[in-house]
Amino acid sequence: MHGAMRLKTNIEDVRKVVSDFLKQQPDVKRVNVTKLAQIDPEAGSWEAEADVYMPNTTIANLGLPVSKEVLDCQQYLLRVDGQLNVIAYGLRDLVEERT
Repeated sequence: MHGAMRLKTNIEDVRKVVSDFLKQQPDVKRVNVTKLAQIDPEAGSWEAEADVYMPNTTIANLGLPVSKEVLDCQQYLLRVDGQLNVIAYGLRDLVEERT
């Protein structure tokens, strides 16, 4: 019974897992989870979209002086299983081209 209760994931748990996972990626400065949808209630799996902000690589590579760091926004699509493991992720545009 206690194990079955853990399978019941809530939206805030999923948001935190997605945000924490993306913040662990190199150079990520900020993450905004923009969409969460449960795609399989039986399995407890979710799909999430997030905006990920990273330093602009062109400015960084050229060493241009800036008064404020310039961040690029990339949109990611993620899948989270019922045990709150990220089982797939990628840039949203690339994932959508394949489906």
